[in-house]
Amino acid sequence: MASTFGGIELAKRTLQTQQKSLTVTGHNIANANTEGYSRQRAVQSATTPHAKPSLYNSTGAGQIGTGVHVKKVERARDQFIDSRIRAENHALGEWDMKHTNLKEIEAIFNDLDEAGMVNNLNQFWDSFQELNNNPESMAVRETVVQQTITLTTQMNHFDNSLMELHDNLSFEIEGRINEFNSLTSRIASLNDQIKAVESDSNKNANDLMDERDLLLDRLSELADVDIRIDDTNQANISLNGINVVQGKFAQELEVNNTSSKQEVEYGVDSEGNDIDFNHSYDIETSSFSIGGNNVQINSGEIKGLMDVQDSTIDYKQDLDMMAVHLAHEVNKAHESGFDLNGDEGVEFFVFEDDVHTAGQISINQDIIDDPALIAAASTADAGQGDGSNALKIANLKDKGDTIGGTTFNDFWQRQSSNLGIEIERADRMEGNQKVLVNDLKSKREEVSGVSLDEEMTEMVKFQHAYNAAGRVISRLDEMFNTLVNSI
Repeated sequence: MASTFGGIELAKRTLQTQQKSLTVTGHNIANANTEGYSRQRAVQSATTPHAKPSLYNSTGAGQIGTGVHVKKVERARDQFIDSRIRAENHALGEWDMKHTNLKEIEAIFNDLDEAGMVNNLNQFWDSFQELNNNPESMAVRETVVQQTITLTTQMNHFDNSLMELHDNLSFEIEGRINEFNSLTSRIASLNDQIKAVESDSNKNANDLMDERDLLLDRLSELADVDIRIDDTNQANISLNGINVVQGKFAQELEVNNTSSKQEVEYGVDSEGNDIDFNHSYDIETSSFSIGGNNVQINSGEIKGLMDVQDSTIDYKQDLDMMAVHLAHEVNKAHESGFDLNGDEGVEFFVFEDDVHTAGQISINQDIIDDPALIAAASTADAGQGDGSNALKIANLKDKGDTIGGTTFNDFWQRQSSNLGIEIERADRMEGNQKVLVNDLKSKREEVSGVSLDEEMTEMVKFQHAYNAAGRVISRLDEMFNTLVNSI
């Protein structure tokens, strides 16, 4: 049967249980603003009652309870919502990187302000139009030189800025890969710690699991990893079916960069003749492997950065295409004319170090030194008042088959338009993903978040239970005093 002092033990357990429950509530309140923290709950359960009546146990009215204890401290977490968030994080990370860095290309092009390429092209053409009207004016010739310097300097700047962005994206990708490997290593370490804590079946590694979940959320933003929590509460991670984390073991994601030359063909000019400029690009391609096995990254921040890096090369090639065609068409027209001295026109545009890219285009230094060398006339004996060759160059503005079957201005506006479409799509996709992920995070917050009002209510409940247990002990103490001293 129950011990005479069984009531004291029962009340003591009640005190301990309510105190531990209060401690858990206090832990929740302390971490109400901690990122990644999941609300915890002390699960109270009745302790084992006295045995049923038998040969060695007297009969009585049912089983006598022995009190309460904290069976476990569990965290409020919905694994299904977690898996949904991580799946959507892949796309959010990708489109976030695309939108952010495509805006960087847009900032380079800045076609919406007065320093835009189309505006400078127009001023370049207009300067030749003015030279047609005033072919003998050295001031107008100086204007042609200055407008050309402005245009070529902008082309140089665009080219250099695109390559700088390309190189910066390489550092960004490298940084994301290093972060990926750091996260998987830390997750593997937490797996080992969680397993050690939960080797005691009565313990849950709640805070360690919160830390691990925070890392898993971040990892899912970097790449399209597959995350599985097994029956032993170990987070196992794979990429394209190749294990990255298995229990306490992690393998690094390795990047392999290879470089190859790609020859560029600039097509034909307005008369159907092949453009005789030759150039090759060093194209760098990246592949990934884990433990010697090739893997692909199909979404996430790393994929987004790689796609934009490819875009920088595409836009650079378009810029180079325009620079080469512009130089070819203007030079062809300029060399067919005659300067203010009656001499044949020289090359108007040149490429430094024979590199035919927009980064190396410039106006002939001889023309800078002596604007009289601008070949504005069509014939040597037409007289100094002839500006017809300058008009020929100015009319290249509206010639519809100079580059890619269109005008120079339209060609560049088409590139800017394509960039705008890319940015708009990235913005829309990023916005959609943010709405979806934020909605899922709100649902997770409803499950896992700490409500200070609810915790205060819990605190009062446990406090009252603690006080009541103390009163039970006081009454039992009075009873034992009567039993020992008064009978």
